[in-house]
Amino acid sequence: MSSTEVECDHCRNPVRESDDYCIHCGALFVDGITCRAHPSTPAASVCVVCSLPGCASCGGFVNYVFLCETHSTYEIYQGMARVYGSSDSVQVEFSKSCLQKAGLHPFVFSRKASMGGQNYTLFRASGDFDGHIVNEFKLLVPCHEVLEAEQKLKELQITG
Repeated sequence: MSSTEVECDHCRNPVRESDDYCIHCGALFVDGITCRAHPSTPAASVCVVCSLPGCASCGGFVNYVFLCETHSTYEIYQGMARVYGSSDSVQVEFSKSCLQKAGLHPFVFSRKASMGGQNYTLFRASGDFDGHIVNEFKLLVPCHEVLEAEQKLKELQITG
C-alpha cells in the first residue's frame, strides 16, 4: 500500500484515504450520509454496483459486498460481477475483448475444463442451480465497472 492508501476495516482491501466509501465492499467511511430512498435514515453502506447509499431496508450484504435492492440478484465472485454468460466460449471471448478495448477489466470464469480432448464440467451438475446456469462461461468485471460494461454490451447488442 502506498502512503495515500489505507486498509478498509470491513474487507481489508486497499482504499485511498480520501475515499468516502470502499469500492470493494461498500463500507462507508464518513458520517452524515443518508439513504437515497429514505432521506431521514442513515445509510448503512453504498451499493458497489451503482454507488448509491442505502439503509438496511434498501439493500444488504451479498458475498461480503453491499448491494441495493436493484442489484441484489447479481452474481458476485471475489469483487467481480457477472455481466454476461454463454456456453459459447468464442462469444464470451469476443465480448471480453470489446470490454477491454473500452478500457474495462473483464475476466472470464468457467467451471469447464478440458481433460484428454473432451470437455467436462468440474461439477457434475448441469442446467440451472439457484437461478444461475452452471455450465456457462461467465464474463465478470469489477463491481464498480458493471454499469459501464452493461452499457457497452447493450451498444454491441450482446445480451445474456
